[in-house]
Amino acid sequence: MIYQATSSGSETNCYLLEEEGYAIIIDPGAGKEISEIIKEHDMKPEYIFLTHEHFDHIWDLEEIRDMYDIPVVACRLCSDGVQDKGSNLSSIADLLSYFKTGVVPETKSKVFTCRGADIVFDDTFSLEWRGHSFDFQRLPGHSPGSVIITMDDSLVFTGDYLIYGEEEITRLKGGSTEDYNSIARPVLEAIPQGRKIYPGHGIVYRKGMEQEHGLGNLHE
Repeated sequence: MIYQATSSGSETNCYLLEEEGYAIIIDPGAGKEISEIIKEHDMKPEYIFLTHEHFDHIWDLEEIRDMYDIPVVACRLCSDGVQDKGSNLSSIADLLSYFKTGVVPETKSKVFTCRGADIVFDDTFSLEWRGHSFDFQRLPGHSPGSVIITMDDSLVFTGDYLIYGEEEITRLKGGSTEDYNSIARPVLEAIPQGRKIYPGHGIVYRKGMEQEHGLGNLHE
């Protein structure tokens, strides 16, 4: 079972994967909502996975990891990035919010860092969990530490890639259009049509829906 929690401020998606009462948390950016789902369904969290280092995806990382005393899995550059307020973009969170919404936040956002991940890898990593397989692949472009996570070779958690109806963003600090085009884009384009996409923002959908509706997630 996959549950989705979306933070009210940044509209960032967090996912909880549940199997026989145990859970994995992907991108803990909506701490209150995460805790409510865990409590409602009496889950026992065992891991936190990160798709990348940006503040809206790790907003409640420290609170959640301490609350449940569980390890964090991330690529090395993501782990490095969460420990730096410039790399995790929390130092410019309000500015990014203004450019996105046109509204100046009433309350100033916190500038913060997190501890590094407990399980760290460089470019690829695989993990077996309660009958499910997870394959992590680092895809720089949006950020140095961006990864996609494929579960059971049937669905993909893409972070800030393949957001329905939106182009990829490579202009933020640490982003690279060159890396996106040479490394990330070929992998994203090779994801089979019909595979279920769980992005960091927006709706969950099946790859190919964007073509059917005249939308584009990838640069032409």
